[in-house]
Amino acid sequence: MNIKCIKCGLKDAVSMGLCQDCIYLALKLKVQPMPITLCRKCDRVMVGKRWFYGFSPKDAESLAKKSVSISDSKFTLTAFDLMDLSIQEESAKARVSYSGTDGVTVTKIVDIPLAVGSISCPRCNRITGSSFEAIVQIRPASGKDSQIFREALKSTVEFAGKSEDSRSNRYIMKQHQVQGGYDLYLGSKSFAESIVNRANSSYLCEIRKTKKLFGREEGYDTYRYTYLVRIIDYDRGAVIQMNNDKYIVNSITQGTISLIPVEGGRPISVTRNGLVHSRVRLSDQKAEVSDFMVISANESEAMLLGTHGEQLTMQIKASGKDSIQLLKYKQKYYYTE
Repeated sequence: MNIKCIKCGLKDAVSMGLCQDCIYLALKLKVQPMPITLCRKCDRVMVGKRWFYGFSPKDAESLAKKSVSISDSKFTLTAFDLMDLSIQEESAKARVSYSGTDGVTVTKIVDIPLAVGSISCPRCNRITGSSFEAIVQIRPASGKDSQIFREALKSTVEFAGKSEDSRSNRYIMKQHQVQGGYDLYLGSKSFAESIVNRANSSYLCEIRKTKKLFGREEGYDTYRYTYLVRIIDYDRGAVIQMNNDKYIVNSITQGTISLIPVEGGRPISVTRNGLVHSRVRLSDQKAEVSDFMVISANESEAMLLGTHGEQLTMQIKASGKDSIQLLKYKQKYYYTE
């Protein structure tokens, strides 16, 4: 008498007390992204450490096989077929078969994501003499992947891509995401400066420029330049230490940051230059942004009601407003129009 599957109870068990269908569902595969690198100047594709011209999915089969694994020691890989690979869609599809120690075989179709990068291949480097003279490092001042930083990064990288002109060394040799930001390796210092200036004119930034002796060409020293672009992306309510005082961030615009002094006083606006020449440190603390209804107000005073029933009377100008936002830090409320 055949034993029924201990999970579904419908079909005969073939291995580990499970039927073929339940083994298929229980078998979990771990899939890692497969790295693929494109040459920016020709049609070559690098798989692993080898460049291919006239690339086909079969060229990547051995690397794709390393992207799929199984944690169950009772099963081993017996067949792998890379059925399809689309660099444009950044995905691949493979048929994999695993056999158990008791001879049962399970076949699955798996999707493998591609991690697509771009550099210049060695052949194009030799032909065009490609190298890089400058690096632009784009980083968030907050240390977080904020919306402001994502918008600034996308805009800056798109500008760099649209501004390429290999005839004048305005080309991106390499670009990739790094821990905490993004790096662009560029063919010329002037191209790097145009990208940095564009970012600086569009967003509130801190710029640091350094150079390092690289070699000599025609009797002159040659340098490689590094531009660190820190996008000021503090959230509203963030607390910063600037020089010797604490401030709450109220807002950030293209060229200034509006700050509220924690110790009291009128809000101040700090320009890009003022920020660069100050000692600024982001605190772990943060002010809470709260909504308040204006119950009554005159030219110098307002009675307010919070969403949690808090009642406040503040010496502020809120006449004609139905509601306002306050920043609360260490049991003290701050307001700015």
